[in-house]
Amino acid sequence: MIKDLVVVGTGGWDVIPLIEDINSEHKQFNLIGFLEKDESKHGTELYGYPILGGDNLLLKEFKHCSVVNNVMHTTRVHEVVTNMLMEKYQIFDFPNLIHPSVNPKYFTIGRGNIIYNGAFVGMGVRIGDFNIIERATIGHETILGNYNLLAACLVGSRCKVGDFNLIGNSASIANNVRMENDNEIGTGAVLLKKIKSNRHMLGNPAIEVEEFVKKYLSK
Repeated sequence: MIKDLVVVGTGGWDVIPLIEDINSEHKQFNLIGFLEKDESKHGTELYGYPILGGDNLLLKEFKHCSVVNNVMHTTRVHEVVTNMLMEKYQIFDFPNLIHPSVNPKYFTIGRGNIIYNGAFVGMGVRIGDFNIIERATIGHETILGNYNLLAACLVGSRCKVGDFNLIGNSASIANNVRMENDNEIGTGAVLLKKIKSNRHMLGNPAIEVEEFVKKYLSK
């Protein structure tokens, strides 16, 4: 069955070719358009798709639709918007958008995830809810929690990644590393050992940002 789909937030334009690629393989979604809080954008178009109005349209006009949360200023903001959609509008149909180049046969996945072209997900991986994965490689048997953002990075095999983590472009996580919640692994960082929560890591090997600044930038 083809689902009517609306996208909340116009910041991530790459979601358009992602949905088009999914439909070119097998028609799954009828993309009706975008919802956006910026009223100056209402009535305009985004690459041929209308910006229909604010999220209040979910109360009546688009209550029947599946919804993609495309708001990702931070991982925590992504959660706030998701909770608002569920609590205020009683929206619970959040489909996974998985690019057809990614084979979902050998991993398990929750709901509301967005996996773009160029990603590779290994066998036995477990993915939670509302993650965004952009051109990242995830090694076999890794566990990924909820509301994480993985850019063009490498996450090794048998890792365990908690919730609300940001792993930046060209960052690498070694095999078997454990990471808790609300961490940021900066661009190019190489994380070799377990970290707890609320860490901002830079460098190779990765160290906390305060130590990195003191060691490399304060001379």
